[in-house]
Amino acid sequence: GKRGLRKVAKVNLEMALMADGVAAADVYSVLATDAGVDRAFAKLDEIKAETVWWEAGAQPPQLLADGEVAMTTAYNGRIFAATVAEGMPFKSIFDGQVYEYDGFAIPKGAKNMEDAKKFLTFATSTQALADQAKYISYGPARKSSGPLVGLYEDGKTEMAPYMPTSAANLTNALASDVEFWADHSIQLNERFNAWLLN
Repeated sequence: GKRGLRKVAKVNLEMALMADGVAAADVYSVLATDAGVDRAFAKLDEIKAETVWWEAGAQPPQLLADGEVAMTTAYNGRIFAATVAEGMPFKSIFDGQVYEYDGFAIPKGAKNMEDAKKFLTFATSTQALADQAKYISYGPARKSSGPLVGLYEDGKTEMAPYMPTSAANLTNALASDVEFWADHSIQLNERFNAWLLN
């Protein structure tokens, strides 16, 4: 059946290389070469005709629900919400996932600097990060939070299996390389957009 992919170079090129047998640990060294980029696009060529491209996070669960695709990449929180809150028969597969980190920053010279530091201390604490999993299946950034992840806000759904950061879900995961994409995003996006048109 058709599959859904986000309409961007980032993630698709990495996943294409992993699908072509490149180990997660080697993806960026391969993708940094012309041959590696060609290899990623060659792998995407294999599914291009059967791909539905999405641009907004709400689209993948809808594409699945409407039967337009048999599988899709997606933000895991959207699939979790559709599965648990809406009862859709979807299943997340984390094998080969690409994950990113978010961060906090305090602008230099910000007012209330001490309060900002207190907030960051609280917001990044082990328990606070575990508690956020009560509302959405985005994994806590601290390993120490994992064992403390409890139930979804419905009071019955164990959240640990839905966490992309659970040990079982990280076995073949790739951490997105911010520096790589800072250096290569323009050229790879240009090639990706040209590839889409052919």
